Amino acid sequence: MKIIVQCGAPLSRLIGVRKVALTLPAGATVMDALDVLRDRYPDFDAGLKGQGLRQPLDQMVYTLFLNARPVPWDRAAETSLHNGDRLALFLPVAGG
Repeated sequence: MKIIVQCGAPLSRLIGVRKVALTLPAGATVMDALDVLRDRYPDFDAGLKGQGLRQPLDQMVYTLFLNARPVPWDRAAETSLHNGDRLALFLPVAGG
């Protein structure tokens, strides 16, 4: 199956791409896609924890979205992907 992963800044600047097309086996999960990205881009994990921000953290700072719906990080290993899905990683947005 083929999916598209979109990465928001500063993660996209850190790894050098904004969109990535991945080919994954049937039955793959969001975590499987993230593992492929970790293998392909050495700075991916550090980017997820905020490298490139003023103060990097020890936890994931990006929000996961699958087809525009949020996916909690603790559900990434059990959230199945399907052909044509769009996975996005963006920093949370706050307003006031």
